[in-house]
Amino acid sequence: MKRSYSQLQTYQTCSRQFEYAYVKKLPKGGISAGESFGTSMHNTLKKWGEIEMHNEQLIMNNGHDQLHLFTEEEPSKKVDLTLELLTQFWHQSFIVEGYESRVDAEAARVRGEGILKLYFDWWQQQDAQVLAVEKGFTLDLDGFVLSGRFDRVEKQGNEICVIDYKTSKPRTQQQVDEDLQLSIYALACEQVFAQPCASLSFLFLNEDGMHQLSTTRSAEQLQAAAQVMQELDKDILQGLFEPTPSATVCGRCPYKNVCEAAIL
Repeated sequence: MKRSYSQLQTYQTCSRQFEYAYVKKLPKGGISAGESFGTSMHNTLKKWGEIEMHNEQLIMNNGHDQLHLFTEEEPSKKVDLTLELLTQFWHQSFIVEGYESRVDAEAARVRGEGILKLYFDWWQQQDAQVLAVEKGFTLDLDGFVLSGRFDRVEKQGNEICVIDYKTSKPRTQQQVDEDLQLSIYALACEQVFAQPCASLSFLFLNEDGMHQLSTTRSAEQLQAAAQVMQELDKDILQGLFEPTPSATVCGRCPYKNVCEAAIL
């Protein structure tokens, strides 16, 4: 059976929540404000990254759209990557669902504009070739199949670097060094691009600036991560769904009103 990182993350957070979501398939209700904001930001940066790739392809083709040789369409032109364009993408991508009121939604929209201004300033200082944005992958680990998606993959010199966007509170370096999601990206990168990644990063998008925390993975660490995922899959297949209630976990759980173990 194919699984995703979000499923494994849910199981690690609380296996009873996993049972409700993926076994019993109980509806969890509408999207939250945080989920809405994060999706809006990801969709915006996807459009931005696609324009980056478009421009880079034109440069590789010496400024000529080769496809135009075989069609009657006008040749593609380089698109100016400006803050105004990034802001336009934000307004196009902004999801209003999930907020308690129009006032809250508008405040989130304005907050996003500020964050993307900081992102644009950060982006202008980067020098990398974009290889992929929002690219899906399937990772096969000796029969255990995991699906996922890269937010952004860059080539810096001859090295491949993976960047994952986060709109949550920044984590510690230790948490990033031990993060299972980044280990998955490292494993998938080698399968998809036929080259190990040199750097794995979380880029935290917040009002006080861009916080990029980077890490690497050794062969031993990747082997250990693969084993962790395989063990989680075995526990799921065995139906081990004991709850792990806490004020933090239950407070964020969409099933807290139907779970007898929930701490409310």
